[in-house]
Order: sequence, then structure tokens, then C-alpha cells
Amino acid sequence: MSQTKESASAPTLQSMDRGMRILELLAERPMRAKELADALGSKWATTHRTLTYLRDSGYVRRDEDSGLHYVGRRMFSIGAAYLNNHVLLNNALPAMRALSDELGGFVQIAERDGAFSTAIASVEPRTPADSITASSMLGRRYPLHTGARSQVLLAYAGEEAIEDYLAGPLKPLTRFSITDPRELRERLEETRLNGYAVTAQDVTVWSKSAAAPIRDQHGVVVASAAIINYHEDGAHSAAAPRAVVEFSRSMSHALGWRLD
Repeated sequence: MSQTKESASAPTLQSMDRGMRILELLAERPMRAKELADALGSKWATTHRTLTYLRDSGYVRRDEDSGLHYVGRRMFSIGAAYLNNHVLLNNALPAMRALSDELGGFVQIAERDGAFSTAIASVEPRTPADSITASSMLGRRYPLHTGARSQVLLAYAGEEAIEDYLAGPLKPLTRFSITDPRELRERLEETRLNGYAVTAQDVTVWSKSAAAPIRDQHGVVVASAAIINYHEDGAHSAAAPRAVVEFSRSMSHALGWRLD
């Protein structure tokens, strides 16, 4: 490629990157144009041009009364296509419903997305607890040091990824969140030793969770399965680890994994 073509492609790639960053930020929460510009560290006019394109293309929508921007319908179609063609989810929902009925909690499957875990499937109990419903929604992202589903994904991410994560700030979601790198490292070692993680009140003060790894046919951890319930439910504490380990193993077997 000539130097002229390389130079011409650079602004295009920068625009694409800016557009993707805007969509990622809006996936976290609705924002106004100035907030997005500040978060991106870019000029308001540049951000506005990108937002205009995203709105005209259906990737972003704007509420005219509040000025807030939201992820648009076209992004929903793209996300739905990812889930509809996900091999892990083809047969997961009936088993997730059975586990939810057994323990009366939310059941989720999550994948690692950089420094976060994202719920790609979620089944709520037939009588959900209002105080933890919002925290258990499909697509909800949490930092890898918070919640059992996240800690499982971090524990099996590999030493280099773990060290990189521990080098960054560990911001708390509640006063029970782990913020000390040494304590988190010990928790991750314990997770690998036990084959599951258990946390309480570190995502919300109302919830606790147990999670276990889901492996592909090569034994690589590609997701985590979690059961989430109200933190004062004592029966959940006793039964959840065993139940979620059994569930995660069945999901791993569906992907072709076999324990040697």
C-alpha cells in the first residue's frame, strides 16, 4: 500500500474507533454529546459529527427532550444476531430455567469482555426479588473483580491478563467489593482450587452469587455460569456452589469438553 493510501486510511480508522467507543459508552449509560466528548477526550464538533452519522444510520437514538443519546435499534439487531447464533446458548435456556426453579434465583451465563464480564443469557426466578432485578439484567457488565461470574472469568484468564488487571485500579461497587490486589489474587487462586467462586454483597448489597467456569472442547474457559440470589437466603448458600458446578459441567459437555 502506498504512503498516500495509508495516510488516507488513518482518519477513517480513527472515525471507526471513535464510533465504536461511543457505542461502548452508551451501552454503559445514556449520555449527552458533551459528556461523550469529555469521555473520549475529543472536540465537541468531532463527536457531534460522529453522533450524527450514528443516529442517521440507526445505531444511536437521541431523546429530543433530554438530549440524551441511547443505543439504537440497529445495534439491538446486531446483538441479537450474536446471541441467536451462539453455540453455547442453543440448548442452555431450558437448563437455566430448571436451575432457577431449583434454587429460586437468577441464572446467568457471562463472557469476558476486556476488563468486564457481560451477561449473554439471563433467566430470572418466577418470583424475582425487586432489589436485585436490575443488577441481573441481560447484557449487564461488571468489572472482573466484582461478582462470582466475573471472578471466575478473571481466575482463568491467564497470568499475564491477571497481572495486567491487578495493576489497574480496583474500584468498588459496594463497600464489600475487593479493592486490594493481594486479596483478589488469593481469591482467584481459591477459585481455581475449588472450581467455583462465591461472593456476597460486592455487586449490590442485596445479592450474593456462586459461579463456575464453562469450557470448550479444548478445555479453555470461554464463559461462566452463575446463580444470583438475595444475600439473606441461607438455603442458596449451601446448595448454590454444587448446583452451579454441575450446570457448568453440563454446558461444557455440550461444547465437547470431557474431563480426562
